[in-house]
Amino acid sequence: MPSSTQAIYALKRLSTVVLLSAPLLLIGCDNNSKLQQIPDFELSEKYAVCLDKKPTSPGKATACENLRRECELRREQLGSFVCRTH
Repeated sequence: MPSSTQAIYALKRLSTVVLLSAPLLLIGCDNNSKLQQIPDFELSEKYAVCLDKKPTSPGKATACENLRRECELRREQLGSFVCRTH
């Protein structure tokens, strides 16, 4: 194949990958909406478990970090902290 044909083929493959990946990236950005729907008390309880157990597995540590961020967002929005700090 001539080089211009290779370039066109590579560009088509790249655009296909981008088009197929875009919805997955957008879905990934919406994960926090479930946290926003959790009542303050439940969020506080779940985050307290994180503080007490200090999970080391990557999945649980990420979940706890997401809970911490949601606690921080609510503190900024409401002016009071709904979750424990220690």
